Formats: sequence, structure tokens, C-alpha cells
Amino acid sequence: MSELSNITFKEVCDRLEAAQNVLILTHMRPDGDTLGSAFALRTLLRSLGKRAEVINSDDTIPKRLKFIFGVDSLRPETLPNDFTPEYIVSVDVSTSKLLDLIEPEYGDKVDLAIDHHELGSPFAKETYVGDVGACGEIIVDIFREFKSRGHDVLDRSAATALWAAICTDTGSFKFEAVTAETHMRIAELHRAGINHSEIARRLYDSRPISQIRATRAALNALHFYNNSRVAVINFTQAMMKENDVSREDIEDIISLTRGIEGVEIGMSIKQSPDHPTLYKVSMRSNRVADVAKLCAVFGGGGHKRAAGCTLNADNEKLAEAALIEVIERELCELDAAGAFEGADAL
Repeated sequence: MSELSNITFKEVCDRLEAAQNVLILTHMRPDGDTLGSAFALRTLLRSLGKRAEVINSDDTIPKRLKFIFGVDSLRPETLPNDFTPEYIVSVDVSTSKLLDLIEPEYGDKVDLAIDHHELGSPFAKETYVGDVGACGEIIVDIFREFKSRGHDVLDRSAATALWAAICTDTGSFKFEAVTAETHMRIAELHRAGINHSEIARRLYDSRPISQIRATRAALNALHFYNNSRVAVINFTQAMMKENDVSREDIEDIISLTRGIEGVEIGMSIKQSPDHPTLYKVSMRSNRVADVAKLCAVFGGGGHKRAAGCTLNADNEKLAEAALIEVIERELCELDAAGAFEGADAL
């Protein structure tokens, strides 16, 4: 548990056990972790006889993640007319800004934030931050706790959502945050009867042609800094129109940068379709650099090896220049400290 937590794990479970009419919030541009955690928590609460609903500010759920909920949208207007939230929980949300369009209504009303990001901005009345690789791992532990309280309610659908949550947020179990306990949790999900190969196929091996066009455009735009230790893809709205791709098609473009030999920091910069001077940034690091620290300079955050932020700039070149200045300063300091020496040792 990190220093951001102000209640214990047991208290989290006590709050959920006592709650009624629970509204669960996920973050903007929802990924597998926030969606999987939300669905599984909703399943648990409903199994306990409570009413529970989930909403998100985005218009649609990414195609490859629709199997988690089985719906296209979690917009606020999808809430049942007779549902009045009495207790509000956010999952995988490190700052209220990530609630996006629903922040004005719910940002200051969140009763409990369940998260796993070290560099966050506490906004809920109570917060629990688990020292784990994915928020889904915390939800698995919540199921375990309720099982010990006499409620064995982990079914196949919830386990499927949690496997997707943990797999996607740990880079298919490749990131440093993965521990022996992570795999113990995964084993528990397997015992619930999941079909992990089919989940993985839907997550990674069923890509539309438009995403292939986006990948081609991204590779053409790929360029490097700092003796090829920094790889950058700057994806503008003009590029999207030219290649006939959607926002969803470029959501995982960052993964193209991290796997290049010799790259320490990979970065994607995406121009907002609604605000041309707003840029969404994703960063990944391979061995040493703390990209959560770098993104925090611009008001963002995340994990040491995976983080993000947004910034305003008159054009994409100025946005990139501002980011590269911070990155190169950090790499220079790491070089001076000898931080890369022995970094490749097993």
C-alpha cells in the first residue's frame, strides 16, 4: 500500500459491504484495467444484492474491449431512470481530471477511489492505492476477502474481465510491477473457468484494417532523439484524415516505440480532435527512466514504466520540443549518475 492510501484494504471491503446503490466511475479513454475492474466490481456488488451501475465520459468502448461489458457505451444517460447513487466509487482513476466530462458532476462526490498509481492527486473522500501492477489485482483481492466473509461470488464473467484488466495493464505480464502474487491471482481466475486464449485473441489478435493503416502511418512518422534512446511518434489530426483512421486505431501506437532495441523512452503524441492545441502524450520506459516523474512535470502521472499527460502547444512541433527538453535533461542526469550501468543484468 502506498502513502496515498488513507484507509486500509479491510476498510475498503467494509465500505463496499455497507454501501447501497453504488455508482462506479471509470476514466476517460477507458482501457482494459478500468473497464475490467469496474465490471468485476459491479458483478460482486450485484451478487451481494446491491444495485450497482457503471458510467464513463467517453462516447464508446473500444471495439476490442466490448466483450467485457457487452455494450457499446457507458455514458451517463445509460443509467436506469430509477437509479439514484448513494455511494460513488472510482476505479483506476488517479486524478479527478481523468473523469473528463463527468468530472463537474461527480469529481467532488467520489466516496472511495480504488487505484494503483503512485503519482496521483487524491480527490475522493477516502482513497486506497494498492502496490500492484493493475487495479484489477485489487479487485481480485476484494473478491478473496468477500469469499472469506462467506460470499464466494467470483464467476467466469467477472474472472474474464479481471484477466483482461491485469493482462493489459501489466503489458501481458511483462512489466516490472508483476510479482509472484500477480500470478497467484491469475491462477485464481483460471480456476473460475476462463478461456484465457480467447481473451488474448480478442485483445491482441483481432485488429481491423484501419489499425494496420494507422500502424503504417506511425512507422513512417517514427523518429529518434538522444542517440536513438528516445523514440517518438507524433500523430496529428491531418495524419488521421489522410490515412482514414479513428482515435481508437491509434490508441496503442505507443507500443511500437518501446520494443525497439536501444530505446529507453518511447513516446506518442496525439493531437486532440476537438482542441487542436491540446496534445495527449503517452510515455514508456524500458529499464531506468521514471516516465511518471517526467509526465508529472506536465500535470500527468502513472507508473515508472508507463505514464501519460496532456499539454497545450500552438502546434505539434512545439509540443514535441517541450517534452523532449524535459526527457533529455532527465537522461543527462541519469547518465551523470551512472544509472544505466548494469541495468541489463538479470
